Amino acid sequence: MRELLTNLNRLNHIYDQLDLLNFRAHKNFPLTFNKEDSKQLLPQNKRLYFSYAYLNKEKTRLTNLVLNQVIDLRVPQFLKDSTIHPQLIDKALRLKNLDQLHHENNFSVPSRNRKINKLKQLIVMIEDEQINPCRGYLNQIYVILLLNNLMPLELRSEPYQAGELLHSADFRTKLLQFDYDRYLYQEFRPENYLKFLIYSLVHRLPDYIRSYDVRDINPEAADCGFSSIAYEIVIDGVKECYVTFKGTEANVDQTIKSRSKRFEKSILENYNDWDYNVNSILIGSTKEDRQLLVARDFIRYLHSQIASQSLIYGIGHSLGGHFVQTLQLMDNSFDAGYTLNSAPINLKLIRNIKPDLFTTETWEKILQLTDDTDGTKFITPALNDKIKKLLPADYSEIINECFEQDMTQVFYELPFTIWIGQKWEYNLSNWKYPFKNHPRAYLSSGEIHAYQKFFEELFAYLSSSDNSRQVVRNSLGFIGARTKILRETIGEQKTAKYFFDYSNYLYQSGLFADQPQKVGKKFIEQNNSLFRGSLREWPFLKSLNPDMFSLATYFHVIDGAKHFLNRTPHKL
Repeated sequence: MRELLTNLNRLNHIYDQLDLLNFRAHKNFPLTFNKEDSKQLLPQNKRLYFSYAYLNKEKTRLTNLVLNQVIDLRVPQFLKDSTIHPQLIDKALRLKNLDQLHHENNFSVPSRNRKINKLKQLIVMIEDEQINPCRGYLNQIYVILLLNNLMPLELRSEPYQAGELLHSADFRTKLLQFDYDRYLYQEFRPENYLKFLIYSLVHRLPDYIRSYDVRDINPEAADCGFSSIAYEIVIDGVKECYVTFKGTEANVDQTIKSRSKRFEKSILENYNDWDYNVNSILIGSTKEDRQLLVARDFIRYLHSQIASQSLIYGIGHSLGGHFVQTLQLMDNSFDAGYTLNSAPINLKLIRNIKPDLFTTETWEKILQLTDDTDGTKFITPALNDKIKKLLPADYSEIINECFEQDMTQVFYELPFTIWIGQKWEYNLSNWKYPFKNHPRAYLSSGEIHAYQKFFEELFAYLSSSDNSRQVVRNSLGFIGARTKILRETIGEQKTAKYFFDYSNYLYQSGLFADQPQKVGKKFIEQNNSLFRGSLREWPFLKSLNPDMFSLATYFHVIDGAKHFLNRTPHKL
């Protein structure tokens, strides 16, 4: 058994190293955006490929070894429960199948721009390893061993201290990721995985665990797209409750066998999240505030269910971080909390839902401070100090961790958006990453407001959609109609300026490879026939850089963002 556990731990370490290698490869990806910078790729690629070759080979070796050891395993518990051994073999076989599928795929590297394409191909190969599903099945082996007393325990003598798990970045990111990977654990209750996770991190066993899924408690949660799970835990007499809030990510419910139904649910889930993002965070209206109302009801329900004197912690990623911050400001819901790449609080939304949070005078002051009537909106340390003085508390128990250039940071420059508590910004040194997280350097307040209005009208137009096909069709129809208006009015000075400034911001952020051209009367006269024809009058649009979209998404989601957390943050 100890030999099996040793190899399981080694395999787990290989998964961690592949995960880290994926981050290193993505870290080098901005070098592909510039021909001069790409010269640095040759030595970088050699090191990355050398590491990958070793890890890939070792993963296969350990996967086969674990499978053989699981098959040959003989322990007395198998006689008492004949289902344990087949379960272990099933999980080991799934690991073997994933590894075999990866090796059966053919990865050919194009000869053109080999340095760039080799890096792209390396990322494709690493992601084809399916590290998260592999971790899921490996964790299930651990869970089965732990639940059936097959795992030799190495318990520490010191009792558990309150907040130990909360302050562990591993615990927070794995707990958040579990919400996306739950389809892998259908045979187990969430409490089973959590028991293993707690033991693996603090080497103490919980006395009590109970999970609360908001969608099992409140039917409206699924209707509006809200997702949250709470875990009530008692360890060595310390009572804690961790409330996790899911972010806006295009995850697919793998428990649904029908591909079309999976697609349908994925589109609608993301539509619901973005409907809330736009109306509640981007605009600050109550047109679609159901997610926040359900979140408040869920917290009230938890207070009525969990043990008295329990410490309640909030943990959220992206949109989930918005709920942690907003609930803390509105209701002081948590004893402490962490967010990762969190969306901001919108004060207009809070004023609409809880107007008695501040006096009328305080509301006027804080809204004036966070407005952009003077043409700017940037939360400087001085402005943040002024905002904090108007808040009911300092909220230092809430720590907002973020990649400094994460795409959600642009929302903090919208009118009436703030963050509470502490903000810890992470980044890499001597690194070229083009995304600009301060759009105010490129866009005026009028252009910011036009951006808000566009999305507000888009989701108002989509509100009549009854299914995923209508969401997609209506989105394309709305964008097509607006593009037609743009072509018809591009000769107007204001339209031309707005169009150029938006395009230039996207270019500066690496989302376009070619610099946009200013559109003036002379340009229109010279290109009149093209203007009437199609988008060919703006050649730079053809240089859209999808790789930058993928890169920005990777550094936003948990898989990429978690790797920044072992660095020293800039604390605000």
